[in-house]
Amino acid sequence: MNTEELLLRAEEKNVKALQLLADLVRIPSLTGEEFNAQRFVADHLQKLGLEVSSWEPDVKELFDKFPHVAQYPSHWQHDLILPYRILPTYEDLIASGKIDILNYARRPNVTAIWKGFGGGRSLILNGHIDTVTIEPLDEWTHDPYGAEIEDGRMYGRGVSDMKSGIVAALMAMECLIEAGVRLRGDVIFESVVNEEHSGNGTLACVARGITADAAIITEPTKNHIRLGSAGSVCWGVKIAGRSRPTGARWSGREQNGISAIEKIPRIIDSLLAMEQKINRNCRHPHLPEQNPFSLVMGRVRGGHYDGVTASECILNGTAYFGSEVGSVQEVMAHIRTAVSEGSKTDPWLMEMPPDVFFLHHDDPCDIEEDASIIQVLSDAAEKILGHKPPRYRGTAACDMRHLINQAGIPTTVFGPGWGDQIHKPDEFMPIDSMLPAIKWCR
Repeated sequence: MNTEELLLRAEEKNVKALQLLADLVRIPSLTGEEFNAQRFVADHLQKLGLEVSSWEPDVKELFDKFPHVAQYPSHWQHDLILPYRILPTYEDLIASGKIDILNYARRPNVTAIWKGFGGGRSLILNGHIDTVTIEPLDEWTHDPYGAEIEDGRMYGRGVSDMKSGIVAALMAMECLIEAGVRLRGDVIFESVVNEEHSGNGTLACVARGITADAAIITEPTKNHIRLGSAGSVCWGVKIAGRSRPTGARWSGREQNGISAIEKIPRIIDSLLAMEQKINRNCRHPHLPEQNPFSLVMGRVRGGHYDGVTASECILNGTAYFGSEVGSVQEVMAHIRTAVSEGSKTDPWLMEMPPDVFFLHHDDPCDIEEDASIIQVLSDAAEKILGHKPPRYRGTAACDMRHLINQAGIPTTVFGPGWGDQIHKPDEFMPIDSMLPAIKWCR
C-alpha cells in the first residue's frame, strides 16, 4: 500500500478517532485514579493484536536507580504534601506514613510492542493518561467529562492534555496494522500514569529497560515540533511570626506582635530581583529574545484570626528554567540565596530565618534541530501540508526529560491539542487537529 492510500485510510479513520477520544475523555482519570482509563487503552491495544503489558511502577526501584530525579508519587487529592530540603527519598516517604496513599496500587502503566521484522530503527510513542483536577467546577460551561463538541472544538478534562495525543498514536498504529504494513523496526507504545507532578510513570518505563532509537511524546503542541523541555522547581518559604492580639501588638514603643504576613514582601522583592538578574545574565544561543527563567508565586497562606498577628506564613511558587540557567541544584541554590538576601534587610528575619523547602523538581533537557527524529517528522509534515511545521523550544516541563536525560533516547514532543488550553476550565481541542497528527504519527 502506497503513501497516498495510507493517508486516505487515515482520513477514513478520523470519525472513529474522534469517537475513541470522546469515549476516553468520558472516563475520569485524575492523577491517582487512572485504572479504568488504562484498562480502556489496554483493551484497544489487545484488539490490534499487540503484545500488551499492564504493570505498576515500583517506587523503591525508582529511588534506587534514579535518586536525583525520582519523585514522590502524587494523587490529585493529596498533591504536594511532602516537602524536602535537598532531595526526596524513599526512606522519607516511608517515614511520612503516607505510603498507603502515595503509591501505584491499581495505577498501572500500559505498554505494547508492535514487533518489526528486523533491521530497522525503533520508535517509542509515549503519552500520559492522568489528568489534573476539574476544580473549580463552577467555572466550567461544559461537562468536564462530556466530550461535548461545539464550534469545531471538543471540550473535556484531558482532551488536550493529553488523551488526544494517545488516541492519535493508537489510530496511527491501527491504520498501519489494518493495512498490513510490515515495519522493519519495533514501535513501542507507552500510556503512563502520574505524569502530572511526578513523571514517575515514564521514569518507570526507563527503569524497566524499555528503550528505542527515538521517541515522540504526543503532548499537545498544535502539531508543531518541540525542541527540549524546561526544568522546574516547586518551592516554598515558611516565615515565622510572633502571635499577639491587636491590643498587645505594642508594649509602649516596643513591638511584641510580629505578623509573619508583614515580612513576606521582603522575600518577594528579593525573589523577583533574582528572577530579573538571571534573565539579564542568561541567554539561549538560539533564542536570545526568550527569557530563560520564569518565577511564579502562586499561593500565600497564613494566620488564623483577623485580630491576631500571624504566627506563620507560607509562600508557594514554581520556577521554570532552561538548561542555560543551570541544573536543578543550581536553581534551588538561587532560591535559597534570594531568601537569605531578603532576610538580611530585616532584624526579625535575621533572628528567625525563613525555612526554604521544595516539593518537586524536573531537570531540563534539549534536543538538537538536526536530530534524525526531528528531520523525519518535519519531512513527513511537509509531504502532507506542503510546508514544514514550526519548531519551538518548550517553556514547560514534561516527560521527555526522562527519555532524553535518563534513557539517552532522542525525543521530541508532537501532538494535537493546544497546550495553552490545559489545566483550566473548559479545556478543549480543535477537532481538525486530530487528523494531521494521525497522519504524521503514521
